[in-house]
This record gives sequence, structure tokens and C-alpha cells, in this order.
Amino acid sequence: MYTLIKNYIHIRFLMNLYSIRNLITGNGAVWLKLNTADLERMVQKTVSRSSIDLKGKNVLDLGCGAGTMLDFLQREKGAVPYGVDLSRLNLYQCRKKMKNGHFLRQDILQYLENTEDKFDLVIMYGVIGCFTIDKQRSIIERIIRLLNRGGCLWIGANIYTDSSYKFQTYPVPKGFYKDVCSGHSVVLEEFSELEVFENAKYDPDQTSVMITA
Repeated sequence: MYTLIKNYIHIRFLMNLYSIRNLITGNGAVWLKLNTADLERMVQKTVSRSSIDLKGKNVLDLGCGAGTMLDFLQREKGAVPYGVDLSRLNLYQCRKKMKNGHFLRQDILQYLENTEDKFDLVIMYGVIGCFTIDKQRSIIERIIRLLNRGGCLWIGANIYTDSSYKFQTYPVPKGFYKDVCSGHSVVLEEFSELEVFENAKYDPDQTSVMITA
């Protein structure tokens, strides 16, 4: 019960407060310790690391917030932005920045079940840990089916159950991603965000997971 209450407060209350702050200040990160520059630097390094050519390609951000990463990829890489979020205010900011983007206010699982679109990059930065372990597995498996050949799922700000950071609602056990990917023809990579982004403002051991079709 405590976990459910904590997750509800996090999603329905805190995230909305950050969204209001962002609208007032222009900060593009729906996070307490991150800002626009942080998000743009992280997504740029992730795309460079994966060597994906996103010009004219569909990019989906699940839990897109104010659309900072999508806006950067549209401007700098020529990507076609798709975003899903629960906050009307976040989606308002997305549509204001990206007139030709595709944005929906919808539950992530419901969206993944219904969409027929394919993607070359799917972003879940700091989002997947709001779902139970079983739902995380289902989300990853559904995304894998939506990836074009060579497409990539980026799960950022991943935190494990043995982490000293205790505010992640549903951290996963070590070996979780390897287990999920074992039944699929994908390549799994994991790297330290502190080493690659020079930034791990929540937990120095947090990682990014890359799953490539």
C-alpha cells in the first residue's frame, strides 16, 4: 500500500508541480535536479553512441514531459517526434514547440497495445520504474515489437534493487534486462551514466540500458 501511495503522489502530484514550474521558468526537465541542457546532452550522447540516423525517422518518448528531448532530436537530427504523457500541461508545451509532432495523453501500456506505428528510437528516461516489475517486462516486450530493424529502446536512469537510492518506486533486480531480452533477437547494452553523461544526479550507480533490434 505504501508503494502504491508513493507512486500516486509522484506521478499525480510532484510531476504536475514540476510541469507548472517548467512553464513559468522555461526549464525543460520535469525533474528536480535536471535542466534542459542536461536532457539535451544526454540524448545527444545516446544517439551518437548508438549511431542511429534519425533523419525522417519516428522517435517515441514515453513519459515525454515537456518534450525537451524530442524537440532537440527534431531540430538537430531531423527526427519525427511522437510523445505520450499523462499531463495536459506537458503536452501543451510539446505541441507548442513541435507543431508537426504527434502527442497523446494516454496510459503508456494502453498506447503500446493500440499503436500500429514503428519507431527507430524509443525513449523511456526515468519513467519505467513507476511500473511494477511485471508491467516493466510487458512494456519492454511490446516496445521491441514496435522497433524497426536497427531501432533502439533507451531506458535511462535505471536503478537496481541494491541501490542506495530509495526513491525509485519499482527498481529491478540485477539480471532483469538480460532475462527479458533472452527470448528476443536483440542486442543488450548497459553503461554507467556517470561515465558517459558525466551526470548521475540521483544515484552515482544509475545506468542506461540500450536494447537494439
